[in-house]
Amino acid sequence: MENASKALIMAAEILVGVMIISIGVYLFNTLGQYSADTAQDMEQAQIDSFNEQFLKYYGMSAAEGEELSPIKSTMHDIVGLANLAAKINAQNGFTEIEPVSDNSSYIQIDVKIGTKTYKNLESYSQDELVNLVKNYSIVYSKDSTGNTVAETKYYKVPEQPTIGKYTKLVNYVKFVEI
Repeated sequence: MENASKALIMAAEILVGVMIISIGVYLFNTLGQYSADTAQDMEQAQIDSFNEQFLKYYGMSAAEGEELSPIKSTMHDIVGLANLAAKINAQNGFTEIEPVSDNSSYIQIDVKIGTKTYKNLESYSQDELVNLVKNYSIVYSKDSTGNTVAETKYYKVPEQPTIGKYTKLVNYVKFVEI
């Protein structure tokens, strides 16, 4: 009888040990999954924050009581975005223009003014960008009395900016004259 009670005690100890190990493995897996989910959420937040810098120029908006219209951008906005793209491209080690692709993080900015398309603004020199601002920021017209009137020229992003399939980052934005 004494051997049987010792055997039961040993079996109980083994069972308790297995339960403790099982609880440890369960907690390890649960906390590991929570950690992985948190890391994934943080990465997605960084991607969303990055993309928002470019996506804020796309879409429709309306002031109270007005109809929906495309979000308006000025040439200053476009040049600022081109400078941002150039900075990001330099940080990512790009020294030459790259074609837009699903697995590249190179960012390209284009603008179509009338029938002419200015491609790869991110590669333009500061002097070239200043000339774009000088030439395409303001449009002059005559009012009903014959006086010259200056108005700000606006641009829109007609199609959603391209987001790389693998990078999940914006890599192409095209503006057109409104």
